[in-house]
Amino acid sequence: MKIALNIRRAAMDLLARREHACHELASKLSRKFSPFIESDDCPLSSDQFHDLIVEQIQRLTEENLQSDERFVESFINGRKTQGKGPLRIRQELEQRRVSSELIEAYLDESDEQWQELARQVYQRKYGSADAVAYQEKSKRLRFMQYRGFSLGIIFSLINE
Repeated sequence: MKIALNIRRAAMDLLARREHACHELASKLSRKFSPFIESDDCPLSSDQFHDLIVEQIQRLTEENLQSDERFVESFINGRKTQGKGPLRIRQELEQRRVSSELIEAYLDESDEQWQELARQVYQRKYGSADAVAYQEKSKRLRFMQYRGFSLGIIFSLINE
């Protein structure tokens, strides 16, 4: 079927650029093909078209061209590079509807590397200057919380 082939090609184009989670890929494909679905030229109903998208994604997963595991690993590494902490990364993965089991498997919040990453982010932003005033400490705490680091890590940095 020509429609299935077009869906597969579009999915492979997206996957060639970067890894995608299943749900993310399905929503992008739905958006891409929504004008076609709504037109009179489409022989399929909206539900049939969605089923066809899901079927093509399952095929790509079986062929190991799409992998939620690779997506999670790549996503975590990219966010670490940006200086994001484990809480922020977890939230972003949950927004992308990645399973909590997969998040738990790849995101170890107790790992010592988060302490070191937080130290690097903190030093890059504030240098070695100590926060003396309460307002300044609060500002630094909010910044590090926004970045996704736990309060325990943040307090240890601020009180060093």
